[in-house]
Amino acid sequence: MRPTIGTVLSFLAAPKLWLFVFFVLPMMTMVLYSFWRVADYQIVADFTLRNYEKIGGNLYVGVFLRTIRISIYVTVLSLLIGYPVAYFLARKVRRFKLTLLLLVILPLWTSYLVRTYAWMLILGTQGVINQSLMAVGLIEEPISWLLYSDFAVTIALVHIYMPYLILPLYAVLEKINPSILEAAWDLGGGRIRTFLSVILPLSLPGIATGCLFVFIPSMGAFVTPELLGGTRSIMIGSIIAQQFGVAYEYPFGSALALVLMGIIFATAAISLRYGKPKGLA
Repeated sequence: MRPTIGTVLSFLAAPKLWLFVFFVLPMMTMVLYSFWRVADYQIVADFTLRNYEKIGGNLYVGVFLRTIRISIYVTVLSLLIGYPVAYFLARKVRRFKLTLLLLVILPLWTSYLVRTYAWMLILGTQGVINQSLMAVGLIEEPISWLLYSDFAVTIALVHIYMPYLILPLYAVLEKINPSILEAAWDLGGGRIRTFLSVILPLSLPGIATGCLFVFIPSMGAFVTPELLGGTRSIMIGSIIAQQFGVAYEYPFGSALALVLMGIIFATAAISLRYGKPKGLA
């Protein structure tokens, strides 16, 4: 018995309603709020562009630039570390592959907050790194810039989000047809030439997807920057959270969030545009 149009529409109604209630409606509300203002701790539905003009100030532009810079650092480092790991798991490992994949995703079983606090214990002035360096006589006093800096935020975010890059990249690399690699070798392509001309172009979808999975949450991170970055390495996610949770500036927080989403959407569009497999050279 073939399903009727009414049955199909009723089947699709539930997810569409869910999407509308929990995504479209909140987004529409945020867009409206971004053009309103706060007066005497009351949200006034008075159309204004003041919130967006405020974002153009040096303070918030600097925070946005720092957020983009740190997110790019995190994404690039995750790719440089994660690509060899994904390639090794997909193309070289035969036994214990499931066990090694389990070790990759094992950090995801631990609370985000616990992993952030762990880095505070590692990078602090009384942490493992400083105490070890002092014990062997390499330094005489603790290195202060290890914690409460862009370095600390970057390292922690790489550790937290790198599994999200390895897994989609592994899935793409594993599906590469071995006969394509054999053909490249038969045509005289060495290891480096085969990698650059065959494997790397075919893995671009995994690279684009994995980089987005790292870049997007890094742009919105606020717990890790607050705990490991302090006031010197604050990111835009922290400021947005403060507008909603502390300052009661819902309109300004909405404007900041929409600008952040615009940057993320633009990055995603570029990544997906150029993250398609290229013709083999």
